[in-house]
Amino acid sequence: MPQVCGSGSPGAQPPAEETRLEVQLQNDGDARWTIVATVPLENEGDVDSFRSFAEAFEGGEQDFRLGVDVFERAAEAATEATGREMSVGEPSRSAELIERSTDDGVDRYGELRVSFVWKSFARVDENGTMYVGDAFNTTDGTWLSGLGPNQTLVIRSAPGYTAPTTSPIGADDGDLRWEGPASFEPGYFEIVYQPAPDGPFESPSTALLVGALALSGTALPLGVYLLWRRREETGVDGDGEDDGDAGDDDGGDDGDDAPALELLSDEERVEHLLEQHGGRMKQAKIVKETGWSNAKVSQLLSSMEDDDRVDKLRIGRENLISLPTEGVTDIDPGEDS
Repeated sequence: MPQVCGSGSPGAQPPAEETRLEVQLQNDGDARWTIVATVPLENEGDVDSFRSFAEAFEGGEQDFRLGVDVFERAAEAATEATGREMSVGEPSRSAELIERSTDDGVDRYGELRVSFVWKSFARVDENGTMYVGDAFNTTDGTWLSGLGPNQTLVIRSAPGYTAPTTSPIGADDGDLRWEGPASFEPGYFEIVYQPAPDGPFESPSTALLVGALALSGTALPLGVYLLWRRREETGVDGDGEDDGDAGDDDGGDDGDDAPALELLSDEERVEHLLEQHGGRMKQAKIVKETGWSNAKVSQLLSSMEDDDRVDKLRIGRENLISLPTEGVTDIDPGEDS
């Protein structure tokens, strides 16, 4: 990954306690990057040293290895890999001394910030759908192979957009957050955003449709999904007694009782797959049926396990995934899901 902080020459700069890479997406596909280095200040000597260094930093005499040049090279490499013209510009830098009162006294630390705009960081299609990920690519892999200890990456949704509909990890209020140490395989970042109903890509026909469905637009997809869940839980489906032999005629795959996949979150889609396969599947099969990367499925399942939405059982070299109601301890390890 680009070196975003370091120690420099002895005595030239204070040590950073943590570094944050914040990416604020814009609705035109640009992204405002801000690199923040936090410096702990233990005493008055540290405070005086930071003030002197901050003045030199803001004047461009010191860079704390937060130089924009590493990202300029990354944008050039991504341009070559994707064929989409990208560039980095509008750099700025600032420093701030922060004091916070605590029960034990006053905590003081310094923040050094470098900010710039990455042009065409995301790809936006004619419908306004935003795709984030290929800007991390190079012709031989990725320029961001991971995060070091005490480093954080945050990607925030663009104004007028919903939380990501596809992402390698779950979003928190629209934000995607990775804490180091972490490693990223090439192609790991696959993130998709849709415009909000009142977002910047609302066509006249869309506006009329939204107005016509103002009372039911948000309830409709939720109602469809809840109806499907209710039918699954009560056993009323294409093979149930209520439908007679209709299930045999249609092969049970007409989709009338299944939710539209585009309306489901990643977690709901996994639960849907598990329910379709009797409540349990091998992780490799989930990867195959969703078409997602191994890294995305692995992180998604770990998050779902933490939330008690699935159970994981290691069998040899494979993971067996099940809904909590199934109970992994009751599963035959030799069973092929």
